[in-house]
Amino acid sequence: MLSKDLIDASAKDMMSLKAYQTWINKSNKNDKITYYRGYLVEPSIQPIAPTQDRKRVEKLQTAVYHTYLTNLVTLVQKRHGRFDYEYMAVRK
Repeated sequence: MLSKDLIDASAKDMMSLKAYQTWINKSNKNDKITYYRGYLVEPSIQPIAPTQDRKRVEKLQTAVYHTYLTNLVTLVQKRHGRFDYEYMAVRK
């Protein structure tokens, strides 16, 4: 069981790399987490918490993609509006 704080934090803003790694290590099959909300392609134009910290976004993006390539997660996205997507990982 994952902590409520970890799950709540991921729904509000970009998840930290450390929190994502903790989730990977503790999650069970079919657990789902939102690791990013906004627009990964260009985070500075997203409507929710736009950021100029592109390096931080890219580090998380790279880590998540690596877990996908190593067959640990399935990646899912949901469109909420213009430049507003919810990016989720589902544990395999």
